[in-house]
Amino acid sequence: MSQVKDTSHLLKTPLHGIVIPSCLILFGVGVHDWRYVPYAAVGLAIFLSIRMFRAYLRRKSLHPEKWKEFELIDKTVISKNSAIYRFKLYSEAENLDIPVGHHVACKVPIDGKDEIRFYTPVSGQYDEGFFDILVKSYKDGTVSKYFAGLKEGQSVSFRGPVGRMAYRPNMARKIGMIAGGSGITPLLQVMSYITTTPEDLTEVSLLFANETENDILLRQELDSLAAAYPNFKVAYTLTHPPANWEGETGYITKEMFEKYMPAASEDTKIFVCGPMPMKKLIIELAESVGFAKGVYQSKQDDQVFCF
Repeated sequence: MSQVKDTSHLLKTPLHGIVIPSCLILFGVGVHDWRYVPYAAVGLAIFLSIRMFRAYLRRKSLHPEKWKEFELIDKTVISKNSAIYRFKLYSEAENLDIPVGHHVACKVPIDGKDEIRFYTPVSGQYDEGFFDILVKSYKDGTVSKYFAGLKEGQSVSFRGPVGRMAYRPNMARKIGMIAGGSGITPLLQVMSYITTTPEDLTEVSLLFANETENDILLRQELDSLAAAYPNFKVAYTLTHPPANWEGETGYITKEMFEKYMPAASEDTKIFVCGPMPMKKLIIELAESVGFAKGVYQSKQDDQVFCF
């Protein structure tokens, strides 16, 4: 039995979706009464202009391959060495629709050379007209110093989305997350999606490591999520805790891992994001308690995934 060829895609092309239908309309009007042809042409022009304008508004600001400039419209300092930078999308009605677990690439000129870094947007997936990234400054961080010197109205080049993880609901029964410093951003993106998606029943536990209490980024958001959603739990560890600190202290140990992370099984995963030494440590700890051996360039279905 011969198959019927699907030609519905032709209607999306300019020739079959615009030119031919327009010519047929004008021809039909002309056959009926040629005096109405100019009126039909004006009507078509208005209709097509509206269609083109709506298509223009729906265009994607971000491109996966091409670098495009985005204007800085706001800067919010959230700690002594971190700030959230808000960039304007090309349309006020657009939201930054990227897969959960992906990020954007950023290119800035430093001493005559382009430096590229990757950031996970911390704005909500339904926020319209802008996107936010969190940048933490380091003593020897050339790109973070560049951001610190940015003024509202200046532009920065971005492209995307890029990434190796496209999170899907219920991809594991339990997910243990370990973050260090600004590595919290991709994990927060996944957590926010899980806690706002009713059909996603994943249980999430987060262990967040920092140097000092002041370094804990987005703590209010994390604590609010933990208070509102029973399937999400968060714990903190500090290298240099204050005198009244009640959380964990020091670098992450095997005891901490076993205390806060889910036990290894076919339906549990570990997500980790932070400095390279921390990733190496967590890969080793996870393997020591029964998880599959992880790698830095993880694949989406790996049991231990490094962002």
